[in-house]
Amino acid sequence: MKTEAVIAKVVSMKTPRTDFDFTPPTLREVSLRVAKVGGINLGQGTSQIPTPPEVIKAAQEAIGEGLNRYCPAQGIAELLKAFVKKLSDFNNIHVETNQVLITAGATGAFETVVQALVVPGDEVIMFRPFYPYHRNAVLRNRGQIKICDMHTPNWEFSKDEFEKCFTPKTKLVVITTPNNPTGKVFTTDELEWIGNTAKERGVWCVMDEVYEYLTYDGRKHVSLGSIPGMENSTITMGSFSKTYSITGWRVGYLSAPAKIMPQLIAISDQLYVCAPTPFQYAIARSLASLPSSYYEDMRQAYEHKRGVTAAMLRNAGFEFSLPEGAYYFLVSTRQRFPKLTATEVLDLMISKAGIGAVPTIDFVGPEGIRDKSNDHLLRFCFSVPDEVLAEAAKKLAAFS
Repeated sequence: MKTEAVIAKVVSMKTPRTDFDFTPPTLREVSLRVAKVGGINLGQGTSQIPTPPEVIKAAQEAIGEGLNRYCPAQGIAELLKAFVKKLSDFNNIHVETNQVLITAGATGAFETVVQALVVPGDEVIMFRPFYPYHRNAVLRNRGQIKICDMHTPNWEFSKDEFEKCFTPKTKLVVITTPNNPTGKVFTTDELEWIGNTAKERGVWCVMDEVYEYLTYDGRKHVSLGSIPGMENSTITMGSFSKTYSITGWRVGYLSAPAKIMPQLIAISDQLYVCAPTPFQYAIARSLASLPSSYYEDMRQAYEHKRGVTAAMLRNAGFEFSLPEGAYYFLVSTRQRFPKLTATEVLDLMISKAGIGAVPTIDFVGPEGIRDKSNDHLLRFCFSVPDEVLAEAAKKLAAFS
């Protein structure tokens, strides 16, 4: 074929989709900008806490044993059994191995759920501020988002507003607890009410419980799937990315009623083939070997970091509610910088102090940023070593 004909054929091909914004999240840009100035990134939620030596050793051993090839799409038997035990012991969710799927991170779990259950035009209810990857997965699959706002200071939601979100097209309700980015921990009463409201309308509840081990001030993590009557309408997602500081390993899981597991496994297989095999073995062995004290020690360490970060942000003039869980502060810049948006404050922080955070738009979407009540929020991550927090406190104090 002549060159001119090839060019003409390429030019005539359909252009990429224009109904979805393919711009990377703001947190990616922030990470690059902070790295360029040699600053401290308190934006992206990648845990910078050292991975437990036992977990690293388990991965090295699995790789050395040659466990480096494809595994069954559902996951290795050892990890499926380990998660069944973990779900029973910690989450009070009682399932069989045929109700668990090992996924490419919790993000991969949600992508699998959306592709398996949401068809174009279906609606998904989300609490705002939300985790942006949830929103984007729904939009990418041509679903529609219905928003129920959470309100400061305690990130409470209106039951009336939530009920108004439902239509005959509603397919899923997504709940993240502990919540990213607000740090809210949904109570048993809240979850029970949300779950029953959805179940009465034949709507699935999808729980993202990635930060389940990080709750503070005596609060307990509650899984919706553990509440009587919710086991057949709840999908539970999680991972050990944050718990073991292995965000780059991309191993997560979901648990769901047996009736929908075949399509979930099939979709996950087609999307990712399988989660990384040697890391699956490492997590299975770590679940079996790490003492229960590990999880409590980790929680206490993060609770200490929360206190240090609270003092740092308070000294910088930011307003916030103390997070109940996870490892983020969502702060208001309005008192300290009344005439600036969060993005403008962030620009100053990076250029003047070398400190990165994530601005509002990632957690409310472009449509949410038009609401002036949302244009002053910044998310700070405190999953960093204590010495990094101390240095960040000095930089922010000088900046203020």
